[in-house]
Amino acid sequence: MDDKREEAEALLAGTGLCDRLGFVLRFAQNVAWSDLVAAFEPFGLRPGHYSALLMLRARPGCRQQDIGEALRIQRPNLVAMIETLEQRGLVARGVNPADRRAYALSLTEAGAALLAAMDAANSAHEARLAAMLAPIEPATLLPGLRRLAGFGGEE
Repeated sequence: MDDKREEAEALLAGTGLCDRLGFVLRFAQNVAWSDLVAAFEPFGLRPGHYSALLMLRARPGCRQQDIGEALRIQRPNLVAMIETLEQRGLVARGVNPADRRAYALSLTEAGAALLAAMDAANSAHEARLAAMLAPIEPATLLPGLRRLAGFGGEE
């Protein structure tokens, strides 16, 4: 453990904050997010980009608005994210046959190849998280976290 972390823990000792679920979830989220951002850094993309690419692999031809709603991304941020993916040749816009005012988005071959590499980086990230949580299995935590996040609990 590094000195700064030890100092922070000493300051928190006796406050009861480390026994409060919301506080601990927030700190755990910081650890998990920082590791995920670092995992995707070699690709020049962030976790939001990865999420959008995953959606496009699962739902080719979906609208930009669908991605924003599903991932809870505000419109200005989503526009910039999709533009980045398009400029890098990872996503293509096409005509949406159901709504000609909206674009149908899809992965390009380059996007699918990069997504496969990012999947491997994400798997390594997930393994690091699982090791930090051991002996608790991630599958034990996921149903409750899904409900908390508003994903409806178990799949």
